[in-house]
Amino acid sequence: MNEVSQISPGAKPRVRETIGKNLYRHIASGRYEVGYRDPGTGRWIMKRLPARNVTEARRQVREILGKVETGELRPADRSVTLRDLVDAYLAHERNALGALSPRTVDLYQQRLNDHALRLLGPRTRVADLAVTDIRRSLIDRMKREKLGGSTIRGTIAVLSGALRFAVRNGTLTRSPVRDLERGDLPSAKRKTEPRYLTTGEVEVLLSKLGHEFRPLAATLFYAALRISEALALTWAGIDFENGSIAVPGTKTEASKATIPLLPALARELRAHRGRQAAKSLTLVRPDALVFQTRGGKSPGRRNVLRAVQNAATKAKLNPKGSEPIGLHDLRHSAAGLAFESLAVNEVSRLLRHANPRVTTTVYGGLSDEAAAGIGEKLKNAGFGA
Repeated sequence: MNEVSQISPGAKPRVRETIGKNLYRHIASGRYEVGYRDPGTGRWIMKRLPARNVTEARRQVREILGKVETGELRPADRSVTLRDLVDAYLAHERNALGALSPRTVDLYQQRLNDHALRLLGPRTRVADLAVTDIRRSLIDRMKREKLGGSTIRGTIAVLSGALRFAVRNGTLTRSPVRDLERGDLPSAKRKTEPRYLTTGEVEVLLSKLGHEFRPLAATLFYAALRISEALALTWAGIDFENGSIAVPGTKTEASKATIPLLPALARELRAHRGRQAAKSLTLVRPDALVFQTRGGKSPGRRNVLRAVQNAATKAKLNPKGSEPIGLHDLRHSAAGLAFESLAVNEVSRLLRHANPRVTTTVYGGLSDEAAAGIGEKLKNAGFGA
């Protein structure tokens, strides 16, 4: 008869069973835990182990108890929640001691809020986080939501930075991200070829979007911006009179530049500015973000992606068996169309690449319509006649 079945009627069910000295197994989850008394405070501490079997668990218990005895391992601060840690980490990076740019910290905040806090839970105790939580509750769930490999890897990288910060300030003794194994994270490479849309297809897609997301999607296409760059735009950077956009450098220093404000996009943004001003004049101040909610928050990448994919489906641009149109496909499409009229160095300048080789390697695709016209162009040039 096992330990669980020996519980008398009406007694409280046991949460964990004893496997050996200082080694326990959580009954509901099957996870292994080590229990020991802190030499300094006398407080009993329970800590999850990343072990996958009892042999690994026994070895990890011996290692931990050895570190406790020598004083190398200090008890973690169990009062700190994941929300507390994220706030402290971002505040540290925003002050003079931080090494990151404000735009980068904004991106980190978005990844931590949209993914790590949402899936792991803001009230989760940082000291309770184990590698199994990172793997099952975060990575696996992001995969099931069909988020891209680069998004998953980027989220884990940002979370790892926050957990390293926790180790430095004594909140944690070790970051559980360090116990991830090779193969836990998906490849950051895109699994499918980018979609190249014609101008007509993009116009149909835009027609299926409402006022909230249409101007943003139009900016991704007509200005060939990355989503991070579009979300970082302020009204001070939109020069309607001279027809230009000052793009903030959110990825590299080379990505910071001034690009043309095309008439089609100028019309979209003027109409958007009018709607924002009708809500509140604070939404159109020079330092205000071009794309924000009434509450002054970013609309969020996941919300923008969902809106664009739904609009593409309504526009019949997501045929069965094809990869749904993504936000970066609008930038790819702009680049593909630009290659039909501009020289490589001009397209590279439009996309704000430091090296034109990146432009030709990554963005040198063509829409089906443009590709179909290659033969005609060669004939007109006398090639193969």
